[in-house]
Amino acid sequence: MRYLFFITLVVLGNVMTNGAFAQPHIYQRLQSQLITVANGDTVYLPKGTFFMEKSLSLEGKKNITIRGAGMGKTVFNFRNQKSGAEGIKIANSYHITIEGLTVQEAKGDAIKAINVTGMIFRHVETEWAGNHQNSYGAYGLYPVLCKQVLIEHCQARGACDAGIYVGQSSDIVVRYCEVEKNVTGINLENSARVDVYNNLSMNNACGILVMDVPTVMVTNGGQVRLFKNKIFRNNHRNFAPKMAMVAGVPSGSGIMVVATSQVEVFANEIIDHQTIGTGVFHYDLIGIETTYEKYNPYPSNISIYDNVYRRSRLVPKFHRKLKNIPFKPFQAPHIIYDGVIDPAKKGKNTLCIRNNQVQDQYPLFANINAAQGFKNIRYNAKKYDCSLPRLNKVWVGFE
Repeated sequence: MRYLFFITLVVLGNVMTNGAFAQPHIYQRLQSQLITVANGDTVYLPKGTFFMEKSLSLEGKKNITIRGAGMGKTVFNFRNQKSGAEGIKIANSYHITIEGLTVQEAKGDAIKAINVTGMIFRHVETEWAGNHQNSYGAYGLYPVLCKQVLIEHCQARGACDAGIYVGQSSDIVVRYCEVEKNVTGINLENSARVDVYNNLSMNNACGILVMDVPTVMVTNGGQVRLFKNKIFRNNHRNFAPKMAMVAGVPSGSGIMVVATSQVEVFANEIIDHQTIGTGVFHYDLIGIETTYEKYNPYPSNISIYDNVYRRSRLVPKFHRKLKNIPFKPFQAPHIIYDGVIDPAKKGKNTLCIRNNQVQDQYPLFANINAAQGFKNIRYNAKKYDCSLPRLNKVWVGFE
């Protein structure tokens, strides 16, 4: 196995640490070596802050590791980026690992992986410090159309969409990560067979969002397990652009499950949320009304059990189609279900709630009866005291 970049970039790293801005030839050296790196190589990056004006890309490679000196030690800063839709792009590859580095202030997405089988993000940090008033769709870690994805020990801050996003992908594990100050901390969209556990999601607008949307190639995901996560105080304002899909998610949400089937939410601590602890919703309440074929907008087979709930005493911030829910002040429940039932599944258990611990005086549950304009809200959860078949552990193949 060969080791590239080390000698070249040690010099560059020392220059950058001393406060100089990168010159075009630095980007050219980096990019040319990413193009010529042989399959099976490990790319070592030294300490330093490197200011990039263009996207870096790796494409059509196998068994490559890109390894920095650590988060906050090897830093790629794109605040002066002039071209490219992301900071780093990895495409059409097999078994790629990126670890031990930080990407800051990318013009669009920080690190995007598309059509990769066997993608590992480990000890990677993404960050935006600004207010994103003029940005759209910025994701931190962004694997899409991928298979066998492992994201572990990563951090993501300041994304105007999702800190960690996995879209239209399958066989995914997200664990031991920290996400904060994003619109959504972790967003699973149209993805199948996903385990998300032992993560800390705090001070986002929404802690974890599981959602299927109609306007993509893979229309329906599912078989998602969210467990043993600490989901704390996700009351940040929703600063997504108005046309972004996540702009419809209420600020102050812990976990939102929208138009997805087979989801287990268990053994999480869901603490101090202003609006919703856990929400289960039809797509039209959060997104734009749709009649797309081969798309099912109804959530189904959702299990919520063995979680710990405690609410914030802040006034809920329901907005858009949810703004007229007539909850009395300080009486919003922890778990909110819209009550919109898939006509094909009438009479079947589509939602099961059991053994959750409430550590305050708020109600555990409410069916808000959205189809009837939020009339006759029902707080009794006995109808939903049931069990659904347990989902299988997700294996990505290289844990």
